[in-house]
Amino acid sequence: MVSHPLKSLLQLHLASDASSVLHLSSVLSTLSEDSLSPSPHLQKWTSRVTSLIHSKDAGARWAGICIAYRTSSLSKSLMAEFAQSWAGLALSILTKSEPLPLLKASIRYLRHVLSAASDVPELQRQLATPTVPKFGQALASIVEKAADYELKALAMDTLRDMVILYPSLNRASCSSITNMCHQILNGSAPQRTNKLLLHNAAGLYAVLHYTGGKVGAANLWKKSVDETLQCLWAASIGLRTTFPVKNGPLPSSGLTCDDPVLAIALNLDRLQCSAAALCSLLRTTVQRPVQVPIGRVMEFCIFLLACTPDEEKEGHVDATVRALELAVVPELQSSACDLLCCLAKTVQHRLTPYVSRLVVMITYHLEQNPPPERRCALLQCIQDLLSNSFPPSSELSSTRLVKAIMLSLMPLLSIQLDTHAGETGSGQNKKGRKRRRDYEDDGVFKLSKDVICSSTAEEKAIICALDALQVTMRGAGLQSAIRSLACRVMLSLSLSLTAMSRSSLSRDVHLHSLVHAKVNGMCLELARGTTSAMSKSLGLVLRSTVTEGNEHTMHTKLQLQQEVDLLLHPRGPPLVRSLPHVEALSLFRAEESNEELAARTSLALATTYDANVMDDMIDPTIVTPTPEPAPQPVPTHLSMPTPKITAPGPISTPSPVLANQKMTSSITTAPTKDSADISSAISSRQPTKSLMSSSIQMELAPPTVEPRIIPMVVDDDEEEEGMPTIDMESDSDG
Repeated sequence: MVSHPLKSLLQLHLASDASSVLHLSSVLSTLSEDSLSPSPHLQKWTSRVTSLIHSKDAGARWAGICIAYRTSSLSKSLMAEFAQSWAGLALSILTKSEPLPLLKASIRYLRHVLSAASDVPELQRQLATPTVPKFGQALASIVEKAADYELKALAMDTLRDMVILYPSLNRASCSSITNMCHQILNGSAPQRTNKLLLHNAAGLYAVLHYTGGKVGAANLWKKSVDETLQCLWAASIGLRTTFPVKNGPLPSSGLTCDDPVLAIALNLDRLQCSAAALCSLLRTTVQRPVQVPIGRVMEFCIFLLACTPDEEKEGHVDATVRALELAVVPELQSSACDLLCCLAKTVQHRLTPYVSRLVVMITYHLEQNPPPERRCALLQCIQDLLSNSFPPSSELSSTRLVKAIMLSLMPLLSIQLDTHAGETGSGQNKKGRKRRRDYEDDGVFKLSKDVICSSTAEEKAIICALDALQVTMRGAGLQSAIRSLACRVMLSLSLSLTAMSRSSLSRDVHLHSLVHAKVNGMCLELARGTTSAMSKSLGLVLRSTVTEGNEHTMHTKLQLQQEVDLLLHPRGPPLVRSLPHVEALSLFRAEESNEELAARTSLALATTYDANVMDDMIDPTIVTPTPEPAPQPVPTHLSMPTPKITAPGPISTPSPVLANQKMTSSITTAPTKDSADISSAISSRQPTKSLMSSSIQMELAPPTVEPRIIPMVVDDDEEEEGMPTIDMESDSDG
């Protein structure tokens, strides 16, 4: 006969205090709702838990609090029956100097019991009313006196929940809690405020207006926002003492510190703490409608974004203070981006009047090629602004923004690898071409392989750039040349990522799948514009539905039906915006317009064709031909065996064959010197009839001929020259 689970636990695991601590994990995993159903062993179980909490051993008390928490979470009836006694014991533990695990377990148990008692009137009257004020005072004391950051963060997080659930019971301690939050949010130097502590302090400060009730909560929230904005202005002015003040008189920092290093560090930390507090105030809920000071917040954000290291006020300036303030300029811009992201998510389309100006300022900072950390913050800000508001109406600002974003994606295009491979392949077939070395200096001893994204910040910047470009491309105010260039870049990324190994992109092999999925999704979105585009986008649709990696499996299954439906019903609902047809997009170099060429050149985007042309123009073996013997006469007809013919010197007059080669941009030759010499001689001296027969002879060549693409370099003057006349009466044999 199988014994009851509680009986086995009491006899084997909880027989002594030492065994209770040793087998605590087994006890917690064995307990279930069925085991706590009414039985003869239930009374013995609760008595044993109470005795453990009363034990003199700290480990046994910790085990008793943990078992009480598990029992209360599985059985609400047992919680209501024993919560009053167990909560009193746990509250007494918080007022003593106990070990850290015991304090954390007691805080979690009291938070669970008081949160579950909010919907039971009897528990509210018997348990919550006398316990919540004492619990709040104990938590505030722990925050002020404890040294462990995790314990402080847990205490503030629990106090935040208590203020939300029982605002009237915490009204008496609101002033002390506010002073505690101000002490943390005022910053510290030289060591910065702990991020975990800052996050929880800002969250607690943002819910203190609940203590004002339905009528006074709005006024308390507005007062907190005004005080936080004043602190932000004071801290920012303390960081710009060596820069000219553009606005009127602003509040001083209020910090009297003789050491400039400590003053700047304290102002910077205070600025970041106040920014976190303002973000928490914007994200919190208020019981009645309130007016958000969008104009004042935007004025401050624009002030931070306008901070550049180029300005300097007149008069004497301390060099040390100047250097320190120049070093914190990127931190000011990052704080502005954080505030703008939070404001865009909270007020959404009400931020539209400021979007055009913000886009211009952020685009300027992106064009300065900032470090990956700052670039990621700027790109994330652009994504949040354009996702939650209407896009800018200016075509120039949208065009500049797309070009600035695409600069962050350039490392993904393996131009150097492809160009180097093309050079190596062409160099092996051309005789006399200079060999390329695969390494220089100590490169032969290098064992590790470089990756494109060598840090986490660079990986995050690539992801943010893709998201920002996707949101920006949805706007209508964009030049057709830049839109076409962006489409070509995305298609190039899709092709280059396929041929790129996972380890060459990043040390995190999962990044390749994530980036590839985002690029394919963007290509598919760009192809959804019209039915003519969708009819030619079958490969994009199929590629977007098949992704590698387990992290995209569920996402692929959810979108499979929708993307297959695009193939069956490509029209879909009517589009609000009009996208160009596929014919308007120049997907080949021959269709590239002058505007696209100028934009591609400004972005330093070079194709393999451009690289080969530059090599042909720079390579001395091409510019200065090798002296050859005098050319021999070429027979009129090629029916007889072809004699050995050497190539003549450079010819200034273009021939019909050269014009034909310019139009086709490629020729087929054999990898031997004789055939190359024959082609050169024929193209320079043979008349039209012999040219036709020679072309027929070359088409009937054996299949051992290796095709190779040779780009033709033709000057503009040669393109404007007309077709040269051929004297048919002249004797070619003579």
